[in-house]
Amino acid sequence: MTHNRKAVKERARQHVKRHYLLLVALCAVSIFLGAEFTDTVSNAQSWYDLLTGQETRLSPAYVRLADSAQASILDDLMNGSLETGRERAETALAALEAQNDSDVLGHQRGVLAAVVNRVSSGHLYATVAEAIVSLFHSQRIAGVIMVLGSLACVAAVWIFLQNMYRAVLRRVFLETRVYDEYPLGHIAHFRTVRRWTRVSLTLFRQSVYEALWSLTVVGGFIKHYSYFLTPYIAAENPDIRPGEAITLSRRMMDGHKWECFLLDLSYLGWMLLGYVTFGAADVLWGIPYRVAAYTEYYAALREEAKAKAVPGAERLNDDRLFAPADDTALRSVYDDVARREDILDEDIVELDAARSFLTRNFGIWTGSLMEKKVYSRQEGLRQQTRVARAEMDGRAYPVRMNPLWNRETVSAAGRVSYLAPCTVWSLIAVFFAFCFFGWVWEVSLHLIETGEFVNRGTLYGPWLPIYGGGVALIAVLLYRFRKKPLLEAVLIVVLCGLLEYTTSWLLELRTGMRWWDYTGYFLNLNGRICGEGLAVFAVGGMASVYFAVPLIDEFVTRQKPKAVAAVCIALVLVFLCDFAYTRVVPHTGRGITDTAGTRPASVLAAADPSEPDWEL
Repeated sequence: MTHNRKAVKERARQHVKRHYLLLVALCAVSIFLGAEFTDTVSNAQSWYDLLTGQETRLSPAYVRLADSAQASILDDLMNGSLETGRERAETALAALEAQNDSDVLGHQRGVLAAVVNRVSSGHLYATVAEAIVSLFHSQRIAGVIMVLGSLACVAAVWIFLQNMYRAVLRRVFLETRVYDEYPLGHIAHFRTVRRWTRVSLTLFRQSVYEALWSLTVVGGFIKHYSYFLTPYIAAENPDIRPGEAITLSRRMMDGHKWECFLLDLSYLGWMLLGYVTFGAADVLWGIPYRVAAYTEYYAALREEAKAKAVPGAERLNDDRLFAPADDTALRSVYDDVARREDILDEDIVELDAARSFLTRNFGIWTGSLMEKKVYSRQEGLRQQTRVARAEMDGRAYPVRMNPLWNRETVSAAGRVSYLAPCTVWSLIAVFFAFCFFGWVWEVSLHLIETGEFVNRGTLYGPWLPIYGGGVALIAVLLYRFRKKPLLEAVLIVVLCGLLEYTTSWLLELRTGMRWWDYTGYFLNLNGRICGEGLAVFAVGGMASVYFAVPLIDEFVTRQKPKAVAAVCIALVLVFLCDFAYTRVVPHTGRGITDTAGTRPASVLAAADPSEPDWEL
């Protein structure tokens, strides 16, 4: 073997160990998006089906069911019998929604289940088809439009997100291979250098070529390895044109395809281990390990191609991905960092011990608004300077030395608004804003699912405290982790899960009733929390603290302080009155505490204690 396989794999192991959590998380995202490694999920579901004798709703068979449902509706459209398709879809939907709560992964309740049921039954396609027919008065035309529309939507998502993520992942592995730190902002590299579309089209062209070659006897196998380096080439130089990248990959792999196949084959043991562990070994080690090895292999072939002056190899011009720059060059490019550090070394706004404790640990500001503005800008500059210092010291990839870097593409200095502390009035505004948002969200979902308007929640007013309280607690308790987004996301899930579970338990303990019950939802714990809800909390919590909370704080601080104080005090008083009243007269009723699927406390008490809490 030209390139020592053992050495390649050893370097790959060290690479993954240095950045374990980051690489595992990003490979898991790839599986979630359906970009790569989806066989891991398929294997896990196949094993589960075999052991339980049940077919999971999200298994490949279930996906095929959705495809067949769409095909049936299209067939009915073309034959002019949409009414028959609608009746069949209604029957299938009713059957899916009637499944009992123990059905694993595929449940009849929840937003996710509602969407999946309507797609798999053909109900959604029938509804869309009817809308198109009403516009064009032709079922055949509607069928053609649905086919073209479906293809366009699927193609856009696949080309510009799923397939494109392959290059994003390779870029991360290339940077972390050499550097000890990876600022999360670097994940937007292709957008920053304005080459997202070009890279997407490059990988799309590669996929089309491979698909066409797979129609031949052995062409698919050979061309898979011939085009193997295309994502790495595009990740290194996103400016390269699709045809150039594919041609260069083919030239670099000339004489190495069998070698690459043997490298693949050497991971057979890990693949088998992933299979028998329901995909756990793949997610936790096997996949990152393989991608890291392929990254090392690309680096070796790149070096060889440049040494042999392979035509096109001069386009592989991001040398800083493979070796850190010398100190002199780095200090020349980052000459402003030292000056910034000198300026930012001392606090412009002096904080006493109490104010410093509240501000730095909980993000609560107690000084004047003018001082707050200065402090926030200073903290933003410090964060950007910390990243720039890591790049200048060779600990992180130096973005300023990228061939496509342009000073105009970076954000204005000091605009890291998510680090700005909030005033007490801003936190009250955040609380009520999200209380109201949560109320609108719950009312809207119930309206969509049942067609009934119900004043959802534990109180009589238009607010749900668990939403406002959750965001406010995230903003305060997790403020000190705001500079570490990955850790922040994990802690948001933990905090929100504890908050929702505890709130549900205390409400039931006090009143003997439940205001929500996730029994029948995917991955629920005692019906108090569920996987779907925690996923929403994670996404919503991150969006809140990094975008919504800073915007609310900025809006509030621009208003007249006396007016803000008056409004906040009035809202608090009304809220406290509502809270006190519900202590005497609980807010209960149809759609609130007796929603479909809610089990009374007496039923819960009589439940079999041997029944597992987690319903998968």
